[in-house]
Amino acid sequence: MSRSEYSVFVAVADSLNYTHAGKRLGIHASSVSRSLERLEDRLGVALIEPASEGLRLTEAGERLSHFLTPLLDTLEEGVRAICREEQNGGVLRVLAPPEILTGWVNPVIRAMLQETSGLKVSLEASVGLPDFRRAEADIFLSHRREEMQEGAYRIRRIGSYEVGLFAAPSLLERTGPLLSPDDLHGVPCLARPGETQWMLCPIGDDIAPTSFALEASVVATPAPVRLDFACAGSGVTAASLETCAPFLASGALERVLPGYRLPPGVIYAAQPERHQPRRVVAEFLSRLVERVRQNGAKQREISANPEDAAR
Repeated sequence: MSRSEYSVFVAVADSLNYTHAGKRLGIHASSVSRSLERLEDRLGVALIEPASEGLRLTEAGERLSHFLTPLLDTLEEGVRAICREEQNGGVLRVLAPPEILTGWVNPVIRAMLQETSGLKVSLEASVGLPDFRRAEADIFLSHRREEMQEGAYRIRRIGSYEVGLFAAPSLLERTGPLLSPDDLHGVPCLARPGETQWMLCPIGDDIAPTSFALEASVVATPAPVRLDFACAGSGVTAASLETCAPFLASGALERVLPGYRLPPGVIYAAQPERHQPRRVVAEFLSRLVERVRQNGAKQREISANPEDAAR
């Protein structure tokens, strides 16, 4: 049965007048009458009957009105709540590895929360591409394009970031300054699974990159695990400058080989295929792209002066 017929009946039950019910629903009184007749025919009972002062509910009509009115009120309120939530941004659901969340996503989300009333956010640390058909996610972020195979989702490049080498002061006390690739020989290194070498590119010089073969003392993922070992003095690790910023500020880590950088990392976003992405998703991605772009420009400026890069 059509929900509209129930709505028509409730409107008539409230006003006991076809004309008033029609105005409330935005339809003609004759349409109200015909809709009510169809409902009575389908139910096989009379709901409205003539009375000396117009219309009145039958006993079945009274019972149906008491049953339907709160249900329709709940339905309408639920629809309005959904619309309000969507207008206010809705729930933004982002999945990403921990280092991307802390280094890139969180700053963007903090700014959006301050500026967007009613915004709700769900962030989940994940290194694996979700099944968008089953997972409740708007975006998955990753720096490993090779693991994002084509499927029922769209992939876009967000931007690139600078990667350097870092070590704890306690390690440098044992090894001495690490300024060139030769200084890394015999120094414990921390690597991610499958990482067998570091391509070290001199900053500001037209010199060919140097390949350094890794014999990692610890192989671990995700990046925060390697950083934990690095802060404990267990080895040198490669990481983004953005991720290491708080460790550099606190003195837990120092940049080593400051005259070199590794090939830039790249952030990719995977989204479920939709004809029109939600506004909050588009706004988040726009802000994330801008943050990565601005950070890249800042790091290029700093890296142009190796002494600044070391600090």
